[in-house]
Amino acid sequence: MPGASIDWTATLRQRQGLPLAPAHLRWRQPEGAVRRQHLFLLDCSASMVESGAFAQAKGLLLQWLRRAYLQRESVALLCFGAGRLHWLLEPTRAPRWNADLIEPLRGGGGTPLAHALQSGWQMAARYSRQPSCLWLLSDFRSPDVLQLERGPVPVVAQILVDCETAAGQNRRLFGGAERLTKAWPDTLRLPLKFTQ
Repeated sequence: MPGASIDWTATLRQRQGLPLAPAHLRWRQPEGAVRRQHLFLLDCSASMVESGAFAQAKGLLLQWLRRAYLQRESVALLCFGAGRLHWLLEPTRAPRWNADLIEPLRGGGGTPLAHALQSGWQMAARYSRQPSCLWLLSDFRSPDVLQLERGPVPVVAQILVDCETAAGQNRRLFGGAERLTKAWPDTLRLPLKFTQ
């Protein structure tokens, strides 16, 4: 498609875990179309910090914020951990420089996963004039998963970035992201993989 670019979110959703093929490609709307709003929810819990996934998730988040800036898209950032939520960025055009915002973030404490998702869904509803995509970066090691998988299916497009596999081989996996993806059929799960 001349002048078009690949819509990676839609492409990855279309491939449904299969090897990427040309038939899976989805294209971004032409210039002048409605831009997407990205709501990033970052798990700052102790389990993320201890596994090393928190540092990797912050690096990935920096890359995505940079891309959103170049695409002139709107972003929001919710940090959650230690039983608290904090909107670091409310929906706004992506800032030009994000390292000063992301690098100082510290983690620790428990994972208020259900509360964070509720807050993200509410933010998407509040700014509904722009289509939203919710990106949840977490290890999903929370008892909230059991409550969430029995609850209503979210109406916002969601991508669960599964950081649990970053914990290494000697840790028992809970599989929270996988469980939510099964409960929410239109939700995409992407594993965060890195080498130490």
